[in-house]
Amino acid sequence: MSVVHDPEVAAAVSLEYLPWHASARARLAAAIAGGRMPHALLLHGAEGLGKERFAATLAAGLLCIRPGPELMPCGSCADCSLSRAGSHPDLHWLRRPEDRKSIGVDAVRDACEQLGMTSLRGGYRVAVVAPADLMTSNAQNAFLKTLEEPAPRTLLILVTARPSRLAATLRSRCQRIEIPRPGTHEAHEWLRKELGSDPPPGLLGRAGGAPLRAAALAPHFTTLESQMTSLLADLLGGRAEITRAAADLVGEGLGARLDWLESWLSTLLRSRLWQDATRVEIPDGPLLQRAAGTVNMSAAFRFVDRLRESRRLLEGSGAPQLVVEALLIELVAAFRRKGVA
Repeated sequence: MSVVHDPEVAAAVSLEYLPWHASARARLAAAIAGGRMPHALLLHGAEGLGKERFAATLAAGLLCIRPGPELMPCGSCADCSLSRAGSHPDLHWLRRPEDRKSIGVDAVRDACEQLGMTSLRGGYRVAVVAPADLMTSNAQNAFLKTLEEPAPRTLLILVTARPSRLAATLRSRCQRIEIPRPGTHEAHEWLRKELGSDPPPGLLGRAGGAPLRAAALAPHFTTLESQMTSLLADLLGGRAEITRAAADLVGEGLGARLDWLESWLSTLLRSRLWQDATRVEIPDGPLLQRAAGTVNMSAAFRFVDRLRESRRLLEGSGAPQLVVEALLIELVAAFRRKGVA
């Protein structure tokens, strides 16, 4: 598999930073100004914060003929046009092929070879791996050789929401740049402008404070909230069978429903840890309200971990029904230990 310029990535990502990118952007701009630009970045943060957009804009700024302050691409030069079109010869995106579960070693070797060549436009050479945690162990090891002897004016950007899945030796050779969640007011204002109206109450919280995730959820939020609250109440109340509940979850939109379930349970756990009802929103209904005070904490945390791992299984699973059934059995068990369900 060869390294490709991915036009869909470029077309979907605007060459502009988001408001909450300011601190990460300023840090890198200072590094460049001081001659301390690293050759490898580990760009991490929660899903829905625009990490790939940051990487694309940073790459375009480095490749731009006349960049603005703090790594802002001008947007009008030939290099910016090439970056936006996904055809810049010195910018390479590495992604998981649709027919595979991971990013393989051959793609990484091709990228390393490209980074070692002379720039075709006379500037930087940049490779972006997203999500980097999908690289195989061999692929990660292949990158280590490049990081040990980097060529001048090259930059490798590893984008991930799960940095712990990268080898420690690889992480140690990258400068870590975290994309933080914005404050509630900043996120709300961005959402309001993006949606053209005030976001529904609870939307941002259900998206884990991630504005891009909230924007994607917004068109379906009210329906999803109603369906999942009802299903969860029936499941924990013993009024729904595991097999039927799993069947209701499986199908188009399964990812959004699992995201909702993780968000709901995370909110419930925060309500127990913080003991501050003003900072959490538990869905309506006496059963779900009572669940916040009776859930088995250890079992619930294990379930959240299992839920995240199950997403990886579902990406290539031919039996999603069985995966979801196993999840729901574990979920119900976390509440039955306390006598809720």
